[in-house]
Amino acid sequence: MRTSPLLLLALLAACSSGTQGSSTPAPAPGAGAAEPSASAVCPIAAGTTVLTTDFVASGQRARITLEPGCLYWATTDVAGIRLQLRPRTSGTQMPFIGQLMSGGVQGGSTWEIRPTVRDEYDIWATGAPTGRSVRLTVTVRGTTQPTPR
Repeated sequence: MRTSPLLLLALLAACSSGTQGSSTPAPAPGAGAAEPSASAVCPIAAGTTVLTTDFVASGQRARITLEPGCLYWATTDVAGIRLQLRPRTSGTQMPFIGQLMSGGVQGGSTWEIRPTVRDEYDIWATGAPTGRSVRLTVTVRGTTQPTPR
């Protein structure tokens, strides 16, 4: 049986990568060698719901306190809307917020929220069909991983 040189090269690279004789795992690419600081640990248990509210009128807002180091998922029961977030304190850094998925035929959407500072925020939904209430639930999913810079 003849082995391809490309296969041998890939096998050699796989065997020689990593550290030998070290009990400490190598840091993830882009993560650096620094240990996460104590402030990067989420003080809220994963699975904890921190907000559940129904927006029944356009412009209605809710207030939520977000903790740094926590990864939140915000879910709605209506698809095709936008989730808005604004800090209550002037000059506060905005958290990362990005839509993860849309519920398709089932409706609803899910967003990921990653704050870097502890602060109180106004949160609201826009773009709901007229006369349709929107249920918003914000749940802690765990501790965020450091973002490579």
